[in-house]
Amino acid sequence: MFCYNCGAQLDSTDTCPNCEADVRVIKKIQAVSNRLYNDGLAKAKVRNLSGAIDDLKLSLRYNKMNMDARNLLGLVYFEMGEAVDALSEWVISKSLIPDDNPASEYLRKIQSNNVYLEKLNQTIKKFNQTLLYCRQGNEDLAVIQLKKVVSENPKLVKGQQLLALLYIKEEKYDLAKKCLKAAAKVDKNNITTMTYLQECSEHLKDGGKGSGKEKGDKDTVTYESGNDIIIRPRRFKDNTTLMSVVNILVGAAIGIAVVCFLVIRSPSAGPE
Repeated sequence: MFCYNCGAQLDSTDTCPNCEADVRVIKKIQAVSNRLYNDGLAKAKVRNLSGAIDDLKLSLRYNKMNMDARNLLGLVYFEMGEAVDALSEWVISKSLIPDDNPASEYLRKIQSNNVYLEKLNQTIKKFNQTLLYCRQGNEDLAVIQLKKVVSENPKLVKGQQLLALLYIKEEKYDLAKKCLKAAAKVDKNNITTMTYLQECSEHLKDGGKGSGKEKGDKDTVTYESGNDIIIRPRRFKDNTTLMSVVNILVGAAIGIAVVCFLVIRSPSAGPE
């Protein structure tokens, strides 16, 4: 821990050994920052990555020089598929503390891999194009582009969530749930993911397999019972009685017509 006034190394006393500045407040602030870093580290270990990000960001608000918190924030971003944000944090970390900083090694490994950098660049362009399609209302194109994005970067939680949201809007809840499960593997307990999953589960429960309830498009209703699938028109009506009456009337009309024809065609009886 260093003095905010002269940069000297602090000891256990409440004043700087070099300039004798009062460092009690700064020590308390740095203690809070370290505690938040520990909380973020604990959440990251159990893959609660979104919760870890919140703690680490708050830790850096108290102490921007907290190298461990900033480097861990970059690692969490990288694990969530957000490599640009990760690189930004590591660059800042290295600029603030250039010596003995693990961020230097992180940056070196990424910068030495030209193939990965090109793939990352293309993925970013496709994701940005997807956002533009969504703003323009071209949701079909957005889905096509997003499927490419998540296939290249399956850990991109925001991409999986956006694709799931588009599927939900199209009422393709099974596909949406698949995307959300992929997102949950990366970041457990993500509020957005859990909210979308709950909505998908509710719709699938109402009309899903084995529920015995109706599902399908506007014109048909599909029932699934075991391995049997039954499809019938949604507005099915039992017209058996009506059709019987119609058949009787038609038969009677035909009978009368035949009788009249035979009577007209038969020869008249004359006197012998």
